[in-house]
Amino acid sequence: MTICKNLESDYNREVINLKIKDEQIKINKSGSKRESTNMLMAAFMIFIFPIICIFLGVFIGGYIGKSIEASIEISQILGGVVAFALSMIIIKLFDKYSKIDENTVKIYWDDL
Repeated sequence: MTICKNLESDYNREVINLKIKDEQIKINKSGSKRESTNMLMAAFMIFIFPIICIFLGVFIGGYIGKSIEASIEISQILGGVVAFALSMIIIKLFDKYSKIDENTVKIYWDDL
């Protein structure tokens, strides 16, 4: 009887410890939860998103320059620079609120 109670209490203790560890993994040091990010989305945000923003900024800058009758080339350059700066701010926010998935297989150079 006491062996069963000991085994049951050990089992309950292990379940509680696993739940606590699981919650600790989900919550970062500042106490806020972070969402898991897949690598394709992260690669898009770092490499493709700024290029798209620059093209859109150049297009919008040229349109604004044409509508206010200013130099179109200078307006396009300014639009591209502003769009690039905004994309960097968005990437920084994306990086802040995402984390690396702990379940992915890690490949080390020594293994290759």
